[in-house]
Amino acid sequence: MSAPSEAEHARASTVRRTTLAAAIGNTVENYDYAVYGLVATVLAKNFFPNSTPGVALLSTFAVFAAAFVIRPLGGLLLGPLADRIGRKPTLVVTLIGMAVVSTLIGLLPTAATIGIAAPILLVVLRMGQGLAAGGEYGTAIIYAAEFAPENRKGEMASRVQMGSLAGLLIGAVIVVSLTLSLGPEAMQAWGWRVPFLLALPLGAIGFYLRSRLGETPEFVEVQEVAQDRPPVGRRLWRGVLLIGVAATHAVGFYLAFTYVQNLIIQLKFSLVTATVVIGVALAVGIGLVLAGGRVSDRIGRRPALLIATAVIVVASYPLMAGLTSSTNPWVLGIFAVLLAAAPSFYTGIAPITYIELFPVHARGTGVSLAFNIAVAVFGGSVLYVTQWLVQTTGDNRAGAFVLIGSAALSGLTALALPTVLTPRVRRPTATATPVGGLRLSRDPRGGRP
Repeated sequence: MSAPSEAEHARASTVRRTTLAAAIGNTVENYDYAVYGLVATVLAKNFFPNSTPGVALLSTFAVFAAAFVIRPLGGLLLGPLADRIGRKPTLVVTLIGMAVVSTLIGLLPTAATIGIAAPILLVVLRMGQGLAAGGEYGTAIIYAAEFAPENRKGEMASRVQMGSLAGLLIGAVIVVSLTLSLGPEAMQAWGWRVPFLLALPLGAIGFYLRSRLGETPEFVEVQEVAQDRPPVGRRLWRGVLLIGVAATHAVGFYLAFTYVQNLIIQLKFSLVTATVVIGVALAVGIGLVLAGGRVSDRIGRRPALLIATAVIVVASYPLMAGLTSSTNPWVLGIFAVLLAAAPSFYTGIAPITYIELFPVHARGTGVSLAFNIAVAVFGGSVLYVTQWLVQTTGDNRAGAFVLIGSAALSGLTALALPTVLTPRVRRPTATATPVGGLRLSRDPRGGRP
């Protein structure tokens, strides 16, 4: 084999390993979040037993939102850390934090045992999850993209987003399996703890993978080459653009894969049926996420975002109406898959868009802080707001309007994006430190002039 072929093979192997390591932590993060949403009706009875069913579920969704409220603080603390000490050590810290806190939720006494202290501790632990998650997603997509070739950055970043859906899918499979094997009573009594406790071995696998990898070549170059770096504050308008783009990412993700599961239960289907339907939607969504990243590499970020948001605006209401009027599980599943399709495709495009809004030296701070503000505002409130709208209006199709509103906002934001987001690559002024046996050269500023 010729030397160039060996080098190309080594680079491809490095990209695969780094993408897997970045995605596995995101899988753990979203597994932890998914488990909470998937067993929300069970948690409501254990932590808010004296409330009416509707109020108890609203209270459980309010605790769900608590993790999102704290995420901007996590982004503020951990994002700059990724810019100062590196992407890899930050990813290790966030992964450990997520796994440990989720395990503690699995060990938490219920209200029947310690009274009001139970929901208080649940809120505290959920906020701990949010703190760790505040630095996880942004750093993970940056890590994967900074290893990728220029013409595949969208695809590589979307693979980390695939880890998000994989985490939800793993959670769904585990919840269904436990419910079928244990039965509703045992699931209510103690079975709900098992999915949270499984976060620890999943985190251990992610820690092993991440601890064996090096730093990204783009970050190494920026650290080695002296330059004047404009303050992050000068790019605040880019953070505003990111928040607008992330609206549909956050709303679509949690509405399609968490709220809809609870909606199906409220339509008098069983927990098993609801979770199986969401599992199928997730399996299809994983492929659509990758498709979104690849399409963004081919036609550009802005056109891909505009196509996805247009489909969401047009299709959401009829699909939600079909889902809520379904009496057959197979028909229900078809509508759930179709409702999640365009949001899944969109979340494959969004990650690389976030990254390319900021230069290398400010990516950790800019992406983590702005994205987590968006997730706190839109993702953290979507379950509560949608459930409140349904109960207030008596219309179980109200979730469609939440999804349409977010898509309209993101579509307008996409129109304001630069026509071409991909950074222009200058002639290298320095040679990067070898990474994985490769010597890579890039613009040390890692962004637009």
